[in-house]
Amino acid sequence: MNKPFIFISILILMAILLTGCWNYREIDKLALVSGLAVDKNGLNKGYEVTAEIVSISTSSTKEPNFHSTKIQSKGESIFDCMRNMINVSAKQLFWSHAAILIVSEDVAKESILPVLDWITRDSEPRLTLYVLVSKEKTAKEILNSKSLSTEIRSFEIEDMIISNKRLSKVPNIQVYQLLNDVSTAGIYPVLPTAELVYNGNKETMALSGGAILNNDKLVDYMDFEDVNNYLFIRDQIKGGIINTTLINNGSIDNIALEIFKNKTKINPIISNEEISMNIKITTEVSIAESSASINALNKMDIEKLEIVAEKTLKDNILKTIARAQNDFELDIFGFGNLVKEKMPHVWKDIENNWDEIFKGLKINLDVDINVRGSGHLLRSVKSNN
Repeated sequence: MNKPFIFISILILMAILLTGCWNYREIDKLALVSGLAVDKNGLNKGYEVTAEIVSISTSSTKEPNFHSTKIQSKGESIFDCMRNMINVSAKQLFWSHAAILIVSEDVAKESILPVLDWITRDSEPRLTLYVLVSKEKTAKEILNSKSLSTEIRSFEIEDMIISNKRLSKVPNIQVYQLLNDVSTAGIYPVLPTAELVYNGNKETMALSGGAILNNDKLVDYMDFEDVNNYLFIRDQIKGGIINTTLINNGSIDNIALEIFKNKTKINPIISNEEISMNIKITTEVSIAESSASINALNKMDIEKLEIVAEKTLKDNILKTIARAQNDFELDIFGFGNLVKEKMPHVWKDIENNWDEIFKGLKINLDVDINVRGSGHLLRSVKSNN
């Protein structure tokens, strides 16, 4: 066969098959979903899904205005709910821009896996959705709550979770991370929680702590302090505050230290056939606020402050570990997974008994805090009166 003819034929086929968008859809025919809330339906059979839809309009100045509406549907499965939304939406729902997934306490207690299964199987939802648990009766109450700074509630919640990294009081976990934790032995996921609060005289939502999962089921909650200590152990501190006190001449001075950098290293060790965890936490801070007479250039003042802050942080973290061992009775820190990674031969022998071993696990915690500055002041502000 003639080679030029073959070449031309291939070019024609490529032009036909490889150009254009085979699944092209007009944007004005789509309903852009920014987030969703999943509840059990009123009959306690199946689910109710609430989706926030973003709509865009133009004003006289031709500036786009963003608004949101909520649509709901019920079904025996998550996929059934999604399909049933066709009955209430004239436009096809487009899930690729969805930012958050809120599940109710009832759904989380039963199992979060059906929701994760739909997200993973469907081609549109992203695996980077942030997952939250509602502490209200339903998840839709959080999604329907009044937004204080933006028109799109879901995007505001996403920004709150991302910005909270600087505060380190709630965990942030995306679908792909949750899937990995749920399917990994020796790890129990902790999700952020949300609840309704009043800001002034307006009801809105706020992040409120953490929700502990035993594999795929909700079993308990953590407050801000426990979550902060949990994040220290998981080496997920990106900022935040350490509050401590100094006692001088019988008076108690309060000091707030701003965290700039943190590194946590954990090594499982075996001694006398007993496993323990060596935890080393190194933190750099600055004096953010102080009622004490501290001279930032005085080495003795700084060393005294570092010793007190180290004890405060160590006591707080050990308290949270004790709660996990005695109250939650779950290895939320992933110590078991570390044993599995670093001592696989040991893990094979203890895997089935790890939950019991964890309850009595010995913790060797070393905290090193370095105060590197004091803002624009060398000394605390004092009154002459």
